[in-house]
Amino acid sequence: MANEFEYKLSVVVLVYNTQYYLEDCLDSLVNQTLDNIEIICVNDESTDNSLNILKQYARKYDNITIIDQKNQGGAVAGNNGLKIAKGEYVAIIDSDDIVVEDAYEKLYNKAKQTDSDIVAGKPVKYVSRYQREITYKNNIWDVERTFTVDEFKDIYYDVFYWNKIYRRELVETHDIYMIPGKIYADVPLVYRAYSFADKISIIPDVVYYWRRRAQEDIIEGNSDTSISKSLLDIPNMKDRLSTFYYARDYFTEAGRQDYFDFVIKTYLERFFYPIKGILKDEGFKKAYLAEIKAILSNIKDLYDNKLDLRYNVFFYFILNDMTQDLEDFLNFDLDERSTAVKNGKDYWNVKYFDNPDYNIPDEVFEIKKLEDNFISIEDVSADSKYIYFNNIEFPESLDIKKAQISFRGLAKRDTLRENNFYDFDLDETGTNVYNGKIKVKDIKNINNYDVHLKVVYGDDSYEVFRFKERLFKKENNEIVDLNKNDNLIFFFTSLGNFSITNGYCKKFFKYRFNNDSMTLIPQTNGAAIYKVSISYKYDDVYFEKVDKSPKIRLENELEVMWKYCIDEKTKYNLFIEIHHTKFKLKKDAFIDFKEQSVEFNGKKIRLFAESDGSIAIQMN
Repeated sequence: MANEFEYKLSVVVLVYNTQYYLEDCLDSLVNQTLDNIEIICVNDESTDNSLNILKQYARKYDNITIIDQKNQGGAVAGNNGLKIAKGEYVAIIDSDDIVVEDAYEKLYNKAKQTDSDIVAGKPVKYVSRYQREITYKNNIWDVERTFTVDEFKDIYYDVFYWNKIYRRELVETHDIYMIPGKIYADVPLVYRAYSFADKISIIPDVVYYWRRRAQEDIIEGNSDTSISKSLLDIPNMKDRLSTFYYARDYFTEAGRQDYFDFVIKTYLERFFYPIKGILKDEGFKKAYLAEIKAILSNIKDLYDNKLDLRYNVFFYFILNDMTQDLEDFLNFDLDERSTAVKNGKDYWNVKYFDNPDYNIPDEVFEIKKLEDNFISIEDVSADSKYIYFNNIEFPESLDIKKAQISFRGLAKRDTLRENNFYDFDLDETGTNVYNGKIKVKDIKNINNYDVHLKVVYGDDSYEVFRFKERLFKKENNEIVDLNKNDNLIFFFTSLGNFSITNGYCKKFFKYRFNNDSMTLIPQTNGAAIYKVSISYKYDDVYFEKVDKSPKIRLENELEVMWKYCIDEKTKYNLFIEIHHTKFKLKKDAFIDFKEQSVEFNGKKIRLFAESDGSIAIQMN
């Protein structure tokens, strides 16, 4: 029973040089809706102001405990926190991340309802103040469920430690701690926990914001913002690959040896994050190829996997000591998009396929699932009513049941991204050839939308792919020019991803117009990332939230006060501002718009529509 424990939950926070983010993290913990939680902050000898911040919070909140240890690494820090925890359940988080305010209440309640040893929730990336989806080939967080690992092995795709709570008795009984000195200590801990858990639950709610502090892709190994991104040095690489051996031992100890080959294939892609280091340093090349070959040699049915085909080619070259061919492949062929049909099957038509000079088995190149290299898009265009997606093609041999376009709007903290998701079915106009047109009015919110392709296979599994510049047959500028709708913006991000801004929606606002102010009330449940302003030439006065609390609401009234914004005999227009672009607000953006006047300081302020429908305000 919960009353046998001093706390319902102990949260262990790993702290090392996160002064700029630590208050966000701690605020998210002290404001949790779950009562009776313990917060254990383990400071690993930070050299910045992190320790002082911890002390300030500890003076204010009596459920915060600080462990100030000599620098020993995150694994030791996590273990030290777990070993003094008094909660019925425990959690481990990083101090630059944020926990959703009601996350632990939801996770704990599910644990109690189901008597689960582990409960996991959905994490999202947190980039530049916006939520971003973590997309996996098997999105395990979509469905609420309770299970054993025998019933749902796909749980092993979730290798994060910080989006979960664990029964403390499970941790203590089975020594579920991090490996001291190991950099990549999270995955072995999670694997061990799964392997000994009797029951596990998943809730589909977003519970954790995983802050991404650098734009550089982790694969490049060129970001120095955290130790886990230093991928090109030999000790770091060996630490990463040693996960294979720890996991194998854990599965043997738990009596689940038969799971190991399945599970390691779900993680195998990560062993190749540092592979481009072989192009830069001879010492690294020798060490890496020796380590990875030993691992690949110990995996059964290696080519029976759900990985992109590039990994099959990696496997073959490494196992057959074809180092020069591997380097050529890394330099020139990773993005090859050509396919070939042989005996009714589709194959990746890189130069090594069906080539007697290499004599590589066809199975290495057989296309069994979709990936970026095998998606071809003619173009996207728009007019005043529709957005058109033209000639999206996939290899004919793939068993595809359905294809959809998915618009995923940006959302800030504490808003539900799902309220800003729109999925639209495409029409199959040929064998694995899809077209579609989407009514602009069916996009119900003013927002920036990441555009994705969702593909549902014959077995009802699905994958989600980001629209990218390299998938299009036409150049970026040609795609952008095909937009003929003044209320939309087509653009490609700095990373080459295709997005659409919707700058206008009809019947979007209710409003109040009185002697002191004008108030706008959005009529959508989607996240608000736009601004509204009253503007004259280059002078802008922005509507402000009526609710001044830091928590961002799904619906939030916006208000502008006359005393701060309006001059006599000057006509002002109303604008929506999004993606550095302004769109004039017109009367059809309002529900039941009526021209009217109010008195202010002995003057009359008039609200009216101009001949083109634009909303204007003028004081006389």
